[in-house]
Amino acid sequence: MMCIECAHPVTSLYTEYSSNNIRLTACPNCNKFADKYIEHDSIIIFIDLVLIKPQVYRHLAFNRLSISPHLHSNVRRIFVLITLFDVYLTWARVEKEALRGSSSATEADKRILQFPVLGQYLFFLVYCLTETIVTHLVLRFFSRFVVDQKPKEARPYDPNTVTIALLISSATKLFPMLMIIWSYDIPAAAKAVGWAVNVSTIEALNIVLMCGRTKACLLMCVAVMARRAVVRLLVWLWVGNEGIGVIRDEWHAIRSIFGK
Repeated sequence: MMCIECAHPVTSLYTEYSSNNIRLTACPNCNKFADKYIEHDSIIIFIDLVLIKPQVYRHLAFNRLSISPHLHSNVRRIFVLITLFDVYLTWARVEKEALRGSSSATEADKRILQFPVLGQYLFFLVYCLTETIVTHLVLRFFSRFVVDQKPKEARPYDPNTVTIALLISSATKLFPMLMIIWSYDIPAAAKAVGWAVNVSTIEALNIVLMCGRTKACLLMCVAVMARRAVVRLLVWLWVGNEGIGVIRDEWHAIRSIFGK
């Protein structure tokens, strides 16, 4: 636990006198309430999260969702929800660009859209899961080097806090659900959401790791490069002229021969 104002460690966030009577703890370092969001409604927390306020990130990453050594159940729910929206947004973007004949639509995209609907969904599900997992693993690995340069007594470090911060910053991906109400240009919306998520992630890393925006940008650049490399390998294996695509075709050919 830590003070959300100055990031100083605290032993408790509040004192409970009864079920409806609590007293917030004052931080011994800055003399402000250690965590004012304990008494705030979820809507206030969400608004401050959209505004990328450092206090709300510290509240969620250090005081609310990291109270156990394992990922909080709400974090796992956020991961599933964001992944499903990411699948829809990526699928819709690729489909729109292919139908428009956009220059950004690759030959691989066109081959993917020739798969059955279930095959397309499985591809984009694996695609989005791979992007998310690679990003989290890379940032969790390299963030420890940034944190190790800080005195450990000043700020406790837990890799799960990085994962929590990344998922919180990815909540911007939920905004395209407004497309259900209003019609938007899906490719443009997807690109805007992608940039917004990257900016939010950089700020989240800066807040949680307290490493400065320059180091946070470098961490994000490394994660993006690793993510693109792995995703390109995935696309090559799935729809390329070699790899899994060839193996799948050959297997079907062998089955057809023996079937005759």
